[in-house]
Amino acid sequence: MKKIIAPTDFSPLTENACLYAAGLAADIKAELLLFHTVELPLSVADYPVTEELFDEAGVEKKLQALKSKLRAATNDKVTIKTKNVLGFADHEISELCNRTKPFAVVMSSHNSNLLHSFLPGSTTVYTAKHVYFPVIVVPHSALYKPFKRVAFATDLKDIYEVPVKEIETIVKLFNAKLEIFYAGRNEKAINRHAVNNMLLNQRMEYLNPEYYFVEDDNVHRGITELAKKHAIDLLIILSKKHGPLHKSQTKDFVFYSHVPVMVIHENDIAAKP
Repeated sequence: MKKIIAPTDFSPLTENACLYAAGLAADIKAELLLFHTVELPLSVADYPVTEELFDEAGVEKKLQALKSKLRAATNDKVTIKTKNVLGFADHEISELCNRTKPFAVVMSSHNSNLLHSFLPGSTTVYTAKHVYFPVIVVPHSALYKPFKRVAFATDLKDIYEVPVKEIETIVKLFNAKLEIFYAGRNEKAINRHAVNNMLLNQRMEYLNPEYYFVEDDNVHRGITELAKKHAIDLLIILSKKHGPLHKSQTKDFVFYSHVPVMVIHENDIAAKP
């Protein structure tokens, strides 16, 4: 059975992401795991673990309340489990993914009012960059709806590293229309990648994608404008070590996109048979 992990710190922002995750789980008949990490102090030696720090009963009560809310929102169609641990969120989420091999991790995006909160900002960015399973980042105001229009943002480089199977899974699971977006500095830059465009089309032609190119020297701006114009339900990006969609660029999509973003990776574990 597919599994979806939804980390939460019980803030309104992460609660909305959990509601989104529950809607997705209901749609694809997946099990949902609500996951909370009680953050350890940076120096455990200076701050010994006490009941005040790790109020397990209080945390479990909050998890059960959230679980009840999600069950009501989905008409009790989703199997929902809960888990809470003491540790560092970045590490614990990564370890949980390695053990459970989820279909996706669903997390909240950055919010300027929560700059000092561990989960909505820094942990989401870390997870999107380093966890080799799909990570769906949900904008603070987004409500779940089935993915009928899916776009893949590409830099038209390293074409054979694109995990096509993973994109195919989403497209076929939702019977979605696939669009390919590319933002180039100018027409010359766009034309320079004509051969790679043909190679990508060759790899993905069985999914019948439509290609759209935009002239913009800011990749994030160009891609998000296309996503808005085409009413995209899910924008897929490939987190890369180098190039326009390198890991620092991933942060812009995580923080500032108004469309749910699925971050996948080169040689993504979930994309392998």
